[in-house]
Amino acid sequence: MFSVIIPLYNKSQFVSRAIDSVLNQSFLDFEIIVVDDGSTDGGGELVTSLYGNKVRLKSQKNQGVSAARNAGIQNATYEYLAFLDADDVWHPDFLYWMNFIIDNFPGIGMLGSSYSNIGLPEKYDNPKVSLIEDYFSQADYNTLFTSSSTVLRKDFFENKVGFKTNLTKGEDVDVWLRAFDWFKKACYVHVPLMFYDMNASGSLKSHPALEETIFTDMYKEEYGISEHFPSWKTFRDKYLILNLFQYFDSVDNFSTGKNLLGQRLNSYPLSQLPYLLPYSFYRFALVKPRLKKLIRNYLKFCFRYIYK
Repeated sequence: MFSVIIPLYNKSQFVSRAIDSVLNQSFLDFEIIVVDDGSTDGGGELVTSLYGNKVRLKSQKNQGVSAARNAGIQNATYEYLAFLDADDVWHPDFLYWMNFIIDNFPGIGMLGSSYSNIGLPEKYDNPKVSLIEDYFSQADYNTLFTSSSTVLRKDFFENKVGFKTNLTKGEDVDVWLRAFDWFKKACYVHVPLMFYDMNASGSLKSHPALEETIFTDMYKEEYGISEHFPSWKTFRDKYLILNLFQYFDSVDNFSTGKNLLGQRLNSYPLSQLPYLLPYSFYRFALVKPRLKKLIRNYLKFCFRYIYK
């Protein structure tokens, strides 16, 4: 039923926790594929010694997380691909609810659940399961799907580009956007069935060049979201404005970001106030968590209450 794909790079202290969370699932029709992307901390050897033939280990030279996920996809034998990062954890019922969706929503190709960064619930009652028919209209300030709580039917990757190796930030969001456009609908379980370990994640490090991110990619003419969803371009502008300021930690990103803002089709004038500030402000603000949060909350307020 499910091919569980776990990319591994220097996460030996966490990977057994991730694998154990799969082996402890209440739904047991799955295979586990760990792709060791050139780890130097013995993670691949640890997986082999602890799990043997319970896990299919594929090893490659370090090429990045996108290449690792793509290698897992190429080696998957089941129709549905479930993604889990090596430092995250599934609730024991994650695959149960993914299977529930597949059984109750015929033809569904994209599914997932909410997540928590403080822990997983021991008990929960009848979680809400939503059919999403216009993802772009609600994904601007919450993209819903994550790299450890999303399942995609394999035919997307058989027909479309997989995880883009030229992107070092937002490579997963890029897939979720294009996959929704491909499948035209998705399902979502509104209970946290994945624990996202922020302390183990490297996502809090400084940001890469904007040319290597989804923000630049999604403004390219050839990006390829179909005309089926008029909400796409509105989403794109809101998503850019909500998130771009965090990348203004270098002069080059500040300049590139200003150019990206010039490509948007919707102005949302009040949301532009933070972007009128000079680069010197951002050099100071982005190392001050409270000030950074204040900017983020202001932008969220704009799009939740003013530009709904």
